[in-house]
Amino acid sequence: MAEPVSVVFAASGLVALVAMAWISEHYAHGYFIGHYDFLLKDLYGRLANLQNLRATGNIYLPFGYQAFTYPPAAVLFFWPILWIPLQHLWLAWNLLSLAALAAALAGAINSLQALRPAVVIGSACWAAVISALVIQPVVECLGWGQTATFLLLAVVLDMLVTRGPAKGVLVGLACAVKIYPGVFILAWLWRRQWRPALTAIITVVSLNAVAWVVWPMSGSSYWHDVVRGGLELRKLASAVTAFASSSVGAALMRPPFHEYSFTSSERLLVSALVLVVGFVASHRLWRLHLEVSAMVILLIVSTICAPVAWDHYFAYSPMFVVMAWELEWKGVLAWVGLAATLVMTVPWYDFRHPHPHTWWTVTYAFSARGAIFFVVLAILIASFWQKRPGMIRTAPRADAVATNDAMASDPLA
Repeated sequence: MAEPVSVVFAASGLVALVAMAWISEHYAHGYFIGHYDFLLKDLYGRLANLQNLRATGNIYLPFGYQAFTYPPAAVLFFWPILWIPLQHLWLAWNLLSLAALAAALAGAINSLQALRPAVVIGSACWAAVISALVIQPVVECLGWGQTATFLLLAVVLDMLVTRGPAKGVLVGLACAVKIYPGVFILAWLWRRQWRPALTAIITVVSLNAVAWVVWPMSGSSYWHDVVRGGLELRKLASAVTAFASSSVGAALMRPPFHEYSFTSSERLLVSALVLVVGFVASHRLWRLHLEVSAMVILLIVSTICAPVAWDHYFAYSPMFVVMAWELEWKGVLAWVGLAATLVMTVPWYDFRHPHPHTWWTVTYAFSARGAIFFVVLAILIASFWQKRPGMIRTAPRADAVATNDAMASDPLA
């Protein structure tokens, strides 16, 4: 692509990104989010939590509707929304969310092939805009005012872009906001990449320590009430979780099972087993130098092995197409990834509560409740059939030499 054309391409993508953020605000009740009014409820809930923190010093009480379920360090992440005028909050948040998704896609694309920066920027921006129009987890992420694209950006940069001593900081920041990106720390330990794992752990501990010092009542309440007292687990143990979540635990609470088929400990054990399978699959792809694919597998297991996996947790779905590109559009894993992308275009939340309960409505309710879980599980299974493509676009990893000895002794070698 000629330089002037690529610059125009990049500029048009940036303009489209801003326009998409504006559309998401002004047409939220119609075309953009379909039949369900999200109305940025989660973000406004966080705003109410912060206002409660300023008034009482404890962000975790009362622990009711729209309770703050994040670790104490997440307050540092959300605090800046208090500085944004309320009438501009939706536009600002969605613009930042879309920019984070575009930046994550740009980082993944750039790791696969050396392209002109303008081409990468344009491609990533247009991909983010298209995702915001048709990929339902992205639509929900924007509609609820959720954090998934920010966490995705942190993970992509740390796993694919960052090198040297700073590697691990961004995953640590992501874990300070939500716990499930901690899977990537465990993956580094699995790969015997001790330095980024230690850096991430230090980052998480340091940020939570700072938050605990600044807001001591909140820190104590999180540990004693939310974690040890089980407030969050009780909040998640509901019929809504079983019907709307795409986690392993939720799949064991609905047909062909029922809510009491397995105890919470048994569901946790099954989730742990799936997590181990995911580590093995990701490690195998990583050793084939398929780093994007290895990261996608970790994203999947970090999501489905969590206590709940709401649809917006899967806002990384556009990465399935990047994975297929890395695999040169060949093989079972590439095709399953593309099929999964199509599945993610369906607004499954519209079909999960059918009425009346005829055989047809029960059938499509079963499909709607399990579609996302089944399709990402298919990606995990298909990854074991993936062979190394004939031409690998990725450059040799900077840490490959340092890990050669460890890999030589690996039982999977």
